[in-house]
Amino acid sequence: MLSYTDGNLISGADDMSQLIMAIICLVAYLTIYYLVGVATAKIFKLNNNPLEEIIYGAFVYGILFFVYVMPMKLKIVPVTTIGVIWAIFVAVMCFTIIVVLRKYIVTGLKEWFKGLAKRKLSFTFVGLFTIGFIAFIELFGRLPKGYNQTWFVGWPSTAVVYNELMTHDTETGAPLAMFPNERYLNTFMDHSAIVCKLTGLHVMLEVRTVLTAIFVLMQIIIVWKLAEYFGKGNEKKSLFAFFGYWTFRNLMIGSQLLPSYYTVFRTYEGKGFVMNVPVPLLVLLLWKMYDEPKDLGNLWKSSICLIGAMTYSLSMMFSAPFLFVSFIPFALYKKDKRILRNIFVLLFISGIYVIIYYLGNKGIIDRTIYRTE
Repeated sequence: MLSYTDGNLISGADDMSQLIMAIICLVAYLTIYYLVGVATAKIFKLNNNPLEEIIYGAFVYGILFFVYVMPMKLKIVPVTTIGVIWAIFVAVMCFTIIVVLRKYIVTGLKEWFKGLAKRKLSFTFVGLFTIGFIAFIELFGRLPKGYNQTWFVGWPSTAVVYNELMTHDTETGAPLAMFPNERYLNTFMDHSAIVCKLTGLHVMLEVRTVLTAIFVLMQIIIVWKLAEYFGKGNEKKSLFAFFGYWTFRNLMIGSQLLPSYYTVFRTYEGKGFVMNVPVPLLVLLLWKMYDEPKDLGNLWKSSICLIGAMTYSLSMMFSAPFLFVSFIPFALYKKDKRILRNIFVLLFISGIYVIIYYLGNKGIIDRTIYRTE
């Protein structure tokens, strides 16, 4: 199998086959996210923009997987069975989207490439930054050791070994009596387990390389969208805002309390994802709501982002309400009831997850692991 020293890949017997599989999985993730995003954009009448479709497609895909896997997880269905059924569903879904929405897909891609042709400078600099930053994190980032790897590497690993999702202690391998309340709703780790079980991809490569690259790419897309929005579409202003943001962030990398630290050293963790993907995206969407209160698309996008982010980390249910409440003064200043309506809808969604967590913590939701053996 692949071996790691201090968190970095070193030579092993099947390194090449593992790296090829990692690349295949990376391409597959992005393709699936894009296709799901295309369907989402069509259904909710959102922008037919490939970059945005990758982002929202990732959240919708996470929601779909959550709905599918939770009953199977609680019933202790084997990982292989869960994975095969899901793989068939995803293949059929993607094929259907391509067939039904092929013209919509072609139109979106044509428009996007036209936009790239007009913004060659942006494409070049942001593209090079993306490649360089992902390479830097792959070579020098991600903590080699640490307690949280017990969760984010441990859960998929135990699932691969025992063929069950979150039913064994990640350090001792001992059977658990109950699903952990702070983790069992975070199904993105279950998805990693399924990917590794079906493809043979090493868990360390799936989590620390494939997911890391995807999470960083999503961050960069969102920051670029923020820069474009506040740069008012001016290419030079947008580039200045983009690189100014990343320069300031990277200067703060030493603080373990800031998102910049999580981007480089704890990229693949749920709370790192929450800090760096859905939270800045929601900031952008809230400002768009302020500027365009009539546009219901921003509420749909915010709801998709919020619900999808919960499948990565329950930190979202704690941070999101503070973000929404902090925006209420701006809504009051705008004197538009539609903005307040949107905020309260998002607060309601956050509240549902808080209630679920509370009920699980108090034992009202039964988290007992029932084994038939």
